[in-house]
This record gives sequence, structure tokens and C-alpha cells, in this order.
Amino acid sequence: MVAAAAAAVYGRGAGAYFFDDDFQWLVGTWSFRLADLFDLEHRTHFYRPVIELYFAGATPLFGGSPACFHVANICLHAANGAILLALTRALSGSHALAFLAALFFVVQPADVDAITWVSALAEAVSAFFGCLCLLWFLHGRRRRERRWQVLSVAAFSLALLTHESSVVFFLLLVLLAWADPWQPAEHAHRAGWPSRVSAFVPYAVPLAAYLAVDLWINSRNYLVVEGHYAIGFHAFTNLLDYIVAMWVGKGSVPIYVLLTAALIAMLLRGSRRVVFATAWLLVALLPFVFFKWDNTARYLYLPAMAFSMLVAEGVLQIDRRVGSRLTARPRRMLVAILTMAIAGRFAWFAAANVRSFAARTEEYRTYIATFRQIHGDLPPHSRVPPDPRLRSDHPAALLNALVQWEYRDPTIELIAGEPAP
Repeated sequence: MVAAAAAAVYGRGAGAYFFDDDFQWLVGTWSFRLADLFDLEHRTHFYRPVIELYFAGATPLFGGSPACFHVANICLHAANGAILLALTRALSGSHALAFLAALFFVVQPADVDAITWVSALAEAVSAFFGCLCLLWFLHGRRRRERRWQVLSVAAFSLALLTHESSVVFFLLLVLLAWADPWQPAEHAHRAGWPSRVSAFVPYAVPLAAYLAVDLWINSRNYLVVEGHYAIGFHAFTNLLDYIVAMWVGKGSVPIYVLLTAALIAMLLRGSRRVVFATAWLLVALLPFVFFKWDNTARYLYLPAMAFSMLVAEGVLQIDRRVGSRLTARPRRMLVAILTMAIAGRFAWFAAANVRSFAARTEEYRTYIATFRQIHGDLPPHSRVPPDPRLRSDHPAALLNALVQWEYRDPTIELIAGEPAP
């Protein structure tokens, strides 16, 4: 049912075209070499080798079809819903909580770009590997089988190589060990903290290696150099706005006050499971709240998992509260109606966001159709002057990549400048 919900909400997105950075990724696959993954000296903007490998493999595999790329993203989203279901069930032992958390997550409207925009799949891929890391960590912790720890560390390493924000999974591992109701027997007999810390050493090694590379690269990133990413009070308001967006609400001073009070109450008075989900929400948002520009929807993908867990906890809390007042049948009906109302509200906004995104991609499809009508076939190394019939608000670099991709020719170049009147 979770996969069906994901398909129902995002199915329309399969007909969308490529958008913005997609064209640069696609064109870049033509010159991709495996050795490029190890060329760190010339990088000044992130290090995501897993995504580079994905585009290098998927572009020829899918034949450049935007539908195939979009369907792959939708399948990935459905898979993440299934992993969240398994993780929540493993942590809580509750099938109902796990199902609700997964359902609310796959229809979450705020993070639509991470599923519908091909280039934004780094958010979903890092969540895929990171959540597998958490799930396999629990398996290894409980079953005492080394293979689970090896798989967990491998998944953690792949998450790091997918998106720099995956460093937060190390903190989530520590929080998960604290929240896990099952505790290893040796903890009751060994007084020293080193026995507990040793479980995280295999994760600390790839984390340290990755940070050494990533911090060096990002020290030259224009986001940092030009001051677009910095510490300030804007981080707090960004944090609250991100959370409000997940509920599809509107920010205001009273809402901010209530939200802050609710977060503090859940951290101080909630069960370990609630504290874990709340901390997950805040920790997952932390890498993104320092941007000085408007909040970005795709960054809500991993936080939306924790948010969905908290909403599911809220529904079951209501169920427990009315349990002593209602008989079984009306109680089930109440929970079902509440679940459908929340999931339906999310799905309604999510579907609208998918339609909106698909409409935005049509601007590129219209541009290239007009371009072909004007210029027809172009020989290699063509330099195309500006044309007043091809005005667009999109950056010239993206339009240039669009033309190169559609003509399957990296030598074509659009001449920068304003078109002649």
C-alpha cells in the first residue's frame, strides 16, 4: 500500500521533462572518466561520486529518456518508504506505527523536488543508504552477527559519498543506540564507556576520511567564499520555516512560539522513541538552515522521515487516549478517519506540487521545440547567436546544456548576449 501511495501521488511526474541542472549532468556524462572521481585538486563544489556514477550509468541505460529517470526516482522513493517502515518497526515493535510513518512519508508534500527533479536525487539516494545503515546497525546490535555491521558501515560510507549532509547519520546512529529498547547484555556488566564507544569506531573511520576531503573541497566552494552559507539568527527562523512547510502551514510569530514549545516538550518529556524522532528532525535540518537564501524544498527529504514518525506517534497517542472511552470499532474508525484525513491532505498538496513541477519543466521543452523550428539541424561546432524569439529567464549555461543535450553534440555553443531587436 505504501508503494501504491507513492505511485499514485508521483505517477504524473513520470511525464515531466528534464529541468535545470539535469542537462549539465546529462551532458557531463559524455566526458566522464572513472579517474575523475579521484581528481580532488580541481573540485570546488561538493564531492558526490555516487551521483556521478549514477548519471554515467543511467544515461546510456535509459537512453536519455526523461520518463525512465523519473520512474527510477519514484521507485527509489517507494523503496525509502519501505525502509522507513522496516526501521520504525524494528525500533518500536509496532506494525501500526511503522505503517503510518511510511504512509505519511511517501505522500509528504514539502519535499516533492527531491523525487520529481532528476538532479535532486542525491537527497533520496543518501537517505536510502543512510536509513539502511541505521536498520542494519540495529540488526547487528541485536543479532550479534558481524555481517550486519559490515553492511551498515558500507551503507554509511556510500551515503557519505552521495551527499555531504549524510554526516548526520553518525549522530543518528548514536541516538538510535540510546533509543533502542533492546540493550546488549554486556552493558549491564561492563562499567566503562569504551565498550559502548567501540561500536561506533568503524563508522568514525570513513567519516573522518570523508570530512578531510569534503571540508578541503568546500573551503573553496563559492557558497562559503561569498558568504551564502554562514552562522546567524537566520538559521533558527529557517529551521522553523522548514518544519512548518512539512505541515503545509504558514509561519507567524504565534506558530513559531508554539512550534518551539512543542519541540522542547518532545525533547524533554517524550519517550525515547519520540526524542529520537525529534532529534532526527532537528539534526537532519541542521546542514541546511545556514543558507542565507530562501529554504529549498528538496532538503526536506530526510527530515520528512522523522516528521512522519512524529505524526504517526501523534495519531497513536490519540488512539491510546480514546481507548478507555470508546469500544474497539468506533476507536478503529476514528483512527482510520484521522489517518485518511492527514494522508489525504498531504497527498492533495503533494499531487499539486508534482503538477506544478511538471509544468515548470515544460518551459524547457517549449524552448527546445522553438529552437529546432528556427535553426533546424545544426552542424558540429555551431555558434548560435541570440534570437528574440528565444527569450528565457533560465540561465544561459542551462540553455546551452539543453541545446547540446537535445542535439547530442557538446560542440554546439549559444553565444551569450542580448538578442538583436
